Amino acid sequence: MSDINMEKFAVPEFSPDRYVKELARSCVGGEELQQQKEKIQTLAEETASALKKNVYENYMQFIETATEISHLEAEMYKLSHLLSEQRTVLTTLSHASILGNENTLSRESLDNHDVEAERAEEERKSKLNSITDKIEGCMNLLDTPDRILLHEGDLLEIDADENTAIQRMHVYLFNDCLMLTSWISNRRGGMRYKFQCSYPISTLAAVNVRDLGNVKQAFKVLAFPDTRVFQCNSLAIKKDWLDKFELAKKMHIEKENSKQKKKEAQEKPKLASIDSPSLSVEELPSPQIPPLPEWLVDVTEELDVLIVERHFQKTYDLMMSAQRTLNTQEFNNHPQKQDIIKKIEQKQKVLIEILLKELDVTHNWSPRGGLRSSRHPVIILNKFNMTSQACELFLAICSHTVKVHVKGVQLEGSINSYVKQVGEVFFCSLSDALTEFITLFPKNKLSAFIVWASLQLRILMSQIIKQVFTPQCALDSVLECVASLREQCTLFCEFGLDLRFQLDSCLRSPITKALREYKEKILDSMKSKVSEDKWTPVNMHTKGGVNKFLIQMENLGLILAKYIINETWVDLSSSTIWFAQSVITVQKIGLKLVTKDMMDVLDECIHAIFKSRLMLSVGNDFSYAQKNFKFILDTVMPLMLRCYKEEVGYDNEKLMGLAKQFGLNVAPPKKSNITKYTSNEYL
Repeated sequence: MSDINMEKFAVPEFSPDRYVKELARSCVGGEELQQQKEKIQTLAEETASALKKNVYENYMQFIETATEISHLEAEMYKLSHLLSEQRTVLTTLSHASILGNENTLSRESLDNHDVEAERAEEERKSKLNSITDKIEGCMNLLDTPDRILLHEGDLLEIDADENTAIQRMHVYLFNDCLMLTSWISNRRGGMRYKFQCSYPISTLAAVNVRDLGNVKQAFKVLAFPDTRVFQCNSLAIKKDWLDKFELAKKMHIEKENSKQKKKEAQEKPKLASIDSPSLSVEELPSPQIPPLPEWLVDVTEELDVLIVERHFQKTYDLMMSAQRTLNTQEFNNHPQKQDIIKKIEQKQKVLIEILLKELDVTHNWSPRGGLRSSRHPVIILNKFNMTSQACELFLAICSHTVKVHVKGVQLEGSINSYVKQVGEVFFCSLSDALTEFITLFPKNKLSAFIVWASLQLRILMSQIIKQVFTPQCALDSVLECVASLREQCTLFCEFGLDLRFQLDSCLRSPITKALREYKEKILDSMKSKVSEDKWTPVNMHTKGGVNKFLIQMENLGLILAKYIINETWVDLSSSTIWFAQSVITVQKIGLKLVTKDMMDVLDECIHAIFKSRLMLSVGNDFSYAQKNFKFILDTVMPLMLRCYKEEVGYDNEKLMGLAKQFGLNVAPPKKSNITKYTSNEYL
């Protein structure tokens, strides 16, 4: 059995079918075939990874090569233009005569040339008129004297964001503009198309679009502020369109250069006459205009290339460098200065528009790149004095990122673990946003982030409140959820932003509602339990059950060992035990749940529960019921008053008043009986 290596596949005469047959013939059994398959798959993965690695290593070289090619293309075009001018000059010189009329053009040839020119002009006008007759609402194509048709054809317009077909169009490319028309479905007469819009050739650029999915043989037309994508029927048609666009661009540049030369020739001051007796040859004025650097002449084309290649920082640096150079004393009065500055300002508008789209969260923005992917556009917009717009868009990106991260948390298991995980994700996202915001924006914009963070917290809490504060959720689960959120909010304070007040303000209303609903549940259950109570001791059946009960009550602060009789009996009724557990739990959880401004709600709930229970025992004459009443009044109430004061620092006035109403004398803590000596002579 032969080994698997790359050399066998790299042979030009390699045949896959023959190789598979030989492999199947040489292998014995299915296991060897499976091994060979795994080796081939491993070789394919290694090859793919090597290709990817080479692409990554040479990526910047590809971009630099493309830039150099564009520069060489511009140089070749200039060279071609110079050669054509020299050829024209040589042809003119060859027909010129210095000895008479022997080499002059004949009258007949001049007449033929005029006839051909008139015929070409008539054909041009006829063609433009025929186009005008086919298009509804068409602009006057004969307004421009030298306008000619370079190319036309049917194209399918594609949505630039969704890559879906929009409409079928008929496009005309002239030497000075691009005209877009749509088909008329119910046409009458000779009108076939409807005029949509036209773009000057100076403001647009045609860019190739690589094949992706169903979009093939497409190219993109960049015309500020629009971006149009068109799909061709074949690769040859696409190439033809791109070539015609390039030809139109070259013709426009050549025309602009000729206009500039004529303008410079007209503005050139006339020299004083050489025959003037007042001026000698050495004294003739000759204005010296320094030539612009080559990179400054081609700066607009270079900016187009950098924008298309998405080198935004290099684009900004080149703009600033060009403006600084033009504002120097050397080029301050140069005739081309204003024209170049105007073009640079147009490119600046294009760059700003692209940067704003980069930060637009509705424009194909993905949270995978993180907030750092927005750093460079924000920095450049800040340099353009657009800090407010950049701040607004950046906070919109932060909102989208927080929403995606919170939405990614799945509600699995208990509600407590879900709320804890959501709180961690939310405040981590908030800390990342705050860190990036401080890096990108000045301190005077920090108030905008605080307002944004408060809004995001309110949005999060509105979602959590709907899931946590429900009738099915126990009060201890509510406390655990609220405690985890408060803990995360306290940790977030380390970043310099305290949102605890906003968090508590969001929780105030649902906590108040939850406590009052829990109070109503206890009151309803209390009436039925007291009325159904048989007023007998409770049997725990086993010593283990008794021990478990004692531990539970000890955790609440009640020591009930003296109430155990006959080893397994508790000398309290079932309703009394249930009431003690309920009311102490309400106070214990409520003190951790509420804030200082909500203490009156907790006091109201505790007072209502205690008063209702005491009022139910007033009319009961059973001796055992009165014993349980005494336990509640003498044991449970003092315990709650003491725990309340230890936790808060002051007495529960409502519960103190209720105790006095039922004759309970709550004594202050006993003072120590140890004698204090003023000297140490008795020691």
